[in-house]
Parts: sequence; structure tokens; C-alpha cells
Amino acid sequence: MSAAKVPIALVEDQPGLRAEIGFHLALAGYAVAELPHGAALDAHLRQHPCRLVVLDLGLPGEDGLSVCARLRDSHPDLGIVILTGRGMAQERVAGWRQGADAYLVKPAVPAELQAVVAGVLRRLPAGAAPAPAPALWTLRLRSRILAGPGHAVLELTHAECALLQALAQYAPEPASRRVLVAALGGDYMTYEAHRLEVAVSRLRGKLAQAWPEGETIRAARGVGYLLTRRCALAET
Repeated sequence: MSAAKVPIALVEDQPGLRAEIGFHLALAGYAVAELPHGAALDAHLRQHPCRLVVLDLGLPGEDGLSVCARLRDSHPDLGIVILTGRGMAQERVAGWRQGADAYLVKPAVPAELQAVVAGVLRRLPAGAAPAPAPALWTLRLRSRILAGPGHAVLELTHAECALLQALAQYAPEPASRRVLVAALGGDYMTYEAHRLEVAVSRLRGKLAQAWPEGETIRAARGVGYLLTRRCALAET
């Protein structure tokens, strides 16, 4: 399979290393989405087609092995290349058992990584990657309603609507605490942290009515919160 235009995702929490690896993959002709953790990958895959994931194991939040196992169940045709500093035999075995197509130990030279990615892509089932699911829910800002399929509606409070709008605008990246506090009309320097946590918890509970499967809002350590569902915005 030619590298040209093939969309792949790189999940690596160290920004400098992520940029370096992403550069070499892009140099080989791939369309690379650089992501810092599993939650960002989940959000990306819901909106963008992808053929292969290059996955670190030592990630913030959910460990890479757990991410690998989930991907193998939810995306059976997705290529998974583990690229990690964990090189012990039992760690390699664990990676293979969780469904990885290839396992590389850092530091891997760019040519080796490029060759492994190309080899895994050649073994994948033929055909384009599946199109991302459409945004079935729309947040109507003026009426503060989350509208879904089949005329389903979910009424939100002013604070819930403001939080969801901010989260949706930043997705698939996390919205910072500063942004979310501002959305609530607060001053970040004096706003109590637990008030934001309570507001997010209430919104998470409300959104469970629209999206009962899985966690709708995830904490992004050291940053803020990430909306894991796709939500369109409308002024009505």
C-alpha cells in the first residue's frame, strides 16, 4: 500500500518525541494525526478515518496496553504498532496478546519504524478506512437544547449549555480549566476548583441520557476536560 494519503494516528505523550516521530512518518508520505493520550485518540477516531495507530504504552490516564486491547475489539481492521520504551520479554508478549500487529522498542531508527508501518499496512484488509460517524446530536445554543435523532431532546441549564459549548468547540482536544471557568462566567484566579468539578460532574450525568455508553467527559490530567462524543453547534 502506498504511503501517500494514508491516514495514521501517533499516540505519544512526550511532545518533543511526538513531533520528531510524526515528522519522520509525514516525511514517508503518511497523513499523521499527533495525539497525546488514549482519550484524544478515541475522539479522533470518532471523527476521522484511520488505517493504523502507532501507540506508546506509558501514557497518561489509560495505559497503552488497555488502549490496544480496546482498539482491537472496536476496530478489528485497524493496524496497531506499539512503539515503547518497555523492552522486557514479558512486556512484548503482553503487547502481542493485546492485539498489536508489531512491537518496537525505543529508540527505533526512523527507517525501521517506516518499514514496519508499511509492512503492517500491506497486511491489512484492502479498502478504504471506514468513514467517521456523523454528529447525531446538535447543541442548540439559544434554546439550550441538545437535539438528537428521532426528535430526541435534552434540556440543559445555562451552565450546562455553556460548558458543553466550550467542550465541543475544543474537541477532539481537551478544553483547559481556564476556558471552562470563563465559560461559566468565573475568574480563573479566584474560582474554586471543586466548583468546576461539580459542574462537570452534573453535565456528565445529564449527558449520560443522550450517550449512555461509555464516559462522555474525561479528565485530561494537567489540562482540563475532554468531550469524547461528537457534537455539532447551532445558534438556534
